[in-house]
Amino acid sequence: AAEPPGGFVASRKTLATAVKALDVYSNAKVASEFTETPQNSERSRHVTFAAGALMALLFVSELARFVAVEETDHVVVDTTLGQRLNITLNVTFPALTCSEVHLDAMDVAGDYHPYMEHHITKRRLSRAGVPLDSHDAVLIERANVVEKPATSDCGSCFGAETDAVKCCDTCDELVRAYGARGWSTAELRASAPQCVSGRGGSSTPIEKGEGCNLAGWLEVNKVGGNFHVALGESTVRDGRFIHQFNPTDAPRFNVSHTVHALSFGTPYPGMPAPLAGVTRICDEKTGTGLYQYFIKLVPTVYKDERKRVKPISTTRYSYTHRFRPLRLDAAHDDHADHHAHAHAHSSTALLPGVFFVYDLSAFMVEVTRHRPALSHFLVRVCAVVGGVFTLLTAVSKLLGI
Repeated sequence: AAEPPGGFVASRKTLATAVKALDVYSNAKVASEFTETPQNSERSRHVTFAAGALMALLFVSELARFVAVEETDHVVVDTTLGQRLNITLNVTFPALTCSEVHLDAMDVAGDYHPYMEHHITKRRLSRAGVPLDSHDAVLIERANVVEKPATSDCGSCFGAETDAVKCCDTCDELVRAYGARGWSTAELRASAPQCVSGRGGSSTPIEKGEGCNLAGWLEVNKVGGNFHVALGESTVRDGRFIHQFNPTDAPRFNVSHTVHALSFGTPYPGMPAPLAGVTRICDEKTGTGLYQYFIKLVPTVYKDERKRVKPISTTRYSYTHRFRPLRLDAAHDDHADHHAHAHAHSSTALLPGVFFVYDLSAFMVEVTRHRPALSHFLVRVCAVVGGVFTLLTAVSKLLGI
């Protein structure tokens, strides 16, 4: 039997009634909240003003959070192999001349690099710390990239010539040639013509009391190691990296220094540089000694989702440091006179210098910069508006408005 047409009409009326019940504007209870005059209009105005101020404050807070850039860190295991590590540095030694400052590097893989200065520029500084801006002050002290006049003679290496090195036109080149042979250079700087007369185009020989600025970059294996500036001439002998020096010269090797910049890899915007601006001074009380910076390297991948740029692979770092003075005061040991002799001679076993010892972490950090999505911002603004209105209603009931 066919269903009577009256059933369809009844279902339509029921649906219309249900939809009408959802209309907040026709709801008498809701309408009364906006049409009836409060009993205490003065108090209601104060509450409304406070609610509006709170809403504006929360909106500004959410807007600032939406505009600001968020940075998130994600730690993963570093699986990269066979890469090289680029180190950029700028260090000033105010009490060492450029003839005394040499950069050496070595790593745990067994690679030794005495005079690792292929891309390092040494600039002479006056006694007041002002750069000597003459042509000689930069050209002759630029390690391994000395420009030689076309008409200059070939300087003698005094028997240290090799197939790769035929001429020694500067004091640095002569010292490196001797170091490669493993020969002593104790008397070289005082007697060699290149060191005495400033051979190689310099008309202003280096004077005692000058300072030296070391700036540039070097590339090493991506393994633990160190680079340093220390007393004496460095060489590799019998598979070992050694420094040849006269122990009596150690107290005069003042390793005061200022690290202007030090980074590993390509820095990204806002990347921290903990060692930048660090200054260590050896005064008369402490004397010279050994400065060691223990640096922990963390491989880092930087991504900026706001810009369509390629991720930057770099390295962040943190550090601790230690200073070991060369001069040991044994006067405080009144109860053990037999220790005095050991204390007096223990300084000969300490190499004055500045060592940057670095080690790599097994983990990698992925740094991502982004802004919150617009949909999140809109949802939080709606939550602010609804929450303030709910709070306003509760306060009004409590105050009897």
